Amino acid sequence: MTSVPLDLTGKVVLITGGANGIGEATAKLCVERGAVVVTADMNAEAGERSAAAIRAQGGQIDFIQTDVRSAESVSALMDSIKQKHGRLDKMVCAAGVLRGPWLQPEELPLEEFELTMDVNVKGSFLCAKYATPLLVESDSAVIINVASGAGVIGPSSSLAYGASKGGANGFSMTLANHLKDRNVRVNTLCPGNIVTQMKLSVDVAAAQRDGRSVEDAMEKARQNYGVPEGVAKIIAFMISDEADYLRGALFTR
Repeated sequence: MTSVPLDLTGKVVLITGGANGIGEATAKLCVERGAVVVTADMNAEAGERSAAAIRAQGGQIDFIQTDVRSAESVSALMDSIKQKHGRLDKMVCAAGVLRGPWLQPEELPLEEFELTMDVNVKGSFLCAKYATPLLVESDSAVIINVASGAGVIGPSSSLAYGASKGGANGFSMTLANHLKDRNVRVNTLCPGNIVTQMKLSVDVAAAQRDGRSVEDAMEKARQNYGVPEGVAKIIAFMISDEADYLRGALFTR
């Protein structure tokens, strides 16, 4: 029987930040393509609600509340996956935060900078640290770290976010080199302007700062930005066998 390259039937896929936005859209699409999905997020209410909705459509998905800043929490996540599924084939690190948009260096609280770095960079490291022993046992292992155009090819509204996404990209490149001889492919995805709660919060802050209408800013964003489902299609391709030759980073609208 001829295989279908984009088919994910039977693959165990972990998606952090899976309660909403790009992570949630990716979980839905991976399930549609046959994957067994585990989503992880700090937001237990949204995560459980999202997983329940996907299960109601016949999908195989579990939600595990996880703080990617915590070694204990991430280790427990991987232990749960090993105990229930016995393996992990794909990991999408989409958990992310943005703090302090439009603040000057002297205005940005250290705690906000540290939180952003902990989630966006340390979180990716901890996921890789505890997932690698499982991933190296797979015959089609992939890690996708979601960075951003911000901090990679351009600036950001947030000093903390730009620094963290540049760090996530650098970590991903280095991780790819470390794991290439262990049969784990690592790529970075850099989305552009996408209609997510995080991005819309930045537009709200900009409108309020400039004395513009928040409603108009939201409408303009929805008209001009991409949607999470579009990014999910790229991620689903990236973790598929069809993308076996892919190296480095991909950028979306």
